[in-house]
Amino acid sequence: MGLAFLSLLVVTACGDADNGQQQANQHGADARIATHSKDNAATLPGAATIAAISYTPPSHWKDLEASGMRQAQYRLSPVGSDTAESEVNVYYFGAQSGGGVEANLQRWIGQITLPDGSDPATVAKHSSFTADGMAGHVVALNGSYKSGGGRPMGGETTLLPDYRLVGVVLEGPEGSLFFKLTGPQATAEIMEVELMKMVKTATQ
Repeated sequence: MGLAFLSLLVVTACGDADNGQQQANQHGADARIATHSKDNAATLPGAATIAAISYTPPSHWKDLEASGMRQAQYRLSPVGSDTAESEVNVYYFGAQSGGGVEANLQRWIGQITLPDGSDPATVAKHSSFTADGMAGHVVALNGSYKSGGGRPMGGETTLLPDYRLVGVVLEGPEGSLFFKLTGPQATAEIMEVELMKMVKTATQ
């Protein structure tokens, strides 16, 4: 009886030790996942990293990939009576380039004209936010959009009525990232909600 009882104690103790080790291993794994989740964000399906800023666009956006000065391009199919897509284009001009926050906000405002010919700055809505310690600046307004008028090298300008423009400047660790949304109002408003969620959850 004594020997059998001692054997039972040994088996029980070993079982408890194994369980404790398994729990410790699990806790360790959970800690490693939590520690590295931010670093691995850019490897998630659909995630993108530009100038040390990582963000994840909605999976239903069409990804046109980078082209020229555009580091990324996304499109959303028209909704309702809209006949054109809404688009978000992402720009990065280097750590010391891009013209500054306020200059870009004003340049975007200048790409909209109002039906009565008044100053579009009077109707532009400004807001700000913080994403993972990065300052974000937003301007939004409706009107006729001067398509092509914001290109640095100039070019032909087409006036597109009943459009919405939303510009976002996100000040990242390697310089600002510029997100510009334009499109017919109904479609652009839907894409705007998704854009703002995307930039507000961006990480560095």
